[in-house]
Amino acid sequence: MPPLIERGAGFRTVLILGGGKYGTIALKRLQGKSGRIIVVDIDPNCQASKYAERIISGNEEPGKGPSLVLSDGASFLSRLIDRGEVPDFVILTIPKNVMAALFISWAESLGMKVNFDIDWMLEVSDKFPEKWIVVKDQIFGVLVASYARNHTCVEGCMQPAVCPVTGERRERSMIDIANSSVEGDFVRVFESRLLESDVGGVEGGAILEAYREFRSRARNGMRLAIGTACRCHAIVNFMRIA
Repeated sequence: MPPLIERGAGFRTVLILGGGKYGTIALKRLQGKSGRIIVVDIDPNCQASKYAERIISGNEEPGKGPSLVLSDGASFLSRLIDRGEVPDFVILTIPKNVMAALFISWAESLGMKVNFDIDWMLEVSDKFPEKWIVVKDQIFGVLVASYARNHTCVEGCMQPAVCPVTGERRERSMIDIANSSVEGDFVRVFESRLLESDVGGVEGGAILEAYREFRSRARNGMRLAIGTACRCHAIVNFMRIA
C-alpha cells in the first residue's frame, strides 16, 4: 500500500477545494497537523463552515488555523500559484477535474483558447482495460477510470494492493496506467498522495513546476492531457490549444 506522507513537524499550508462531505473529512483529519488549512467553497453554509474559525471572501488573506474562503476553487488556486504562494498540498474534493480547469484558465490568461479533443480521448481509452473505464465523456473530452467501478470504497481505505471490498489484486496502479497510456505535447497526471488514511492531496510544488513549464511552452496546436490519479482512480481531460 502507498505510505503516508512524512509530515515531520506538520504541514505549513494545506488547501482543500470543496467544503462538502469529503472536504470536511479532510479538514477534521488535518486539524492540528497543519499550521494553516484553507477550505475553498462558494457556499458560506457548506458542511465545512461549521469547523472553520473564520469565513472570508476570496480577496482576503486567510490567517492561521482553518479558514473558509468563499470562492471558486480553481480560480482561487490559480491566484495563489500566480502569486507564488504554494501550499504544501492541494486536496481536491470538487466533483470535476480541477486541474484541467486550472490549465484552461492559464491558457486563457495567455490569450489562448482551449478546445476539448474527443478523438484523442477515445484513442487513449482503448489503452485502458475496458472493465475499469467509468466515463468516456464525448463533450468535454474526459476519461475516468476506477478500480471501484462496481462498488463503493470503504471509509479509511489505504489503497492496498488487494482491494478490501472485492479481494482482487491490483498489479498496476491507476497512476501508472495513466502515465504509460497518455502521450502528447504536454501531459500532466498529478499523483494524489495519502496524507491521512482516506485523505489524498497533490503536492503544491508539482503544480507550480507544471505552471512554469506550461507558460514557457504553450503554443497554438499544443495537445494537453491534464488529470489526477491515485492507486485506484484516475481522471484525465484531453484538450488542444486552438
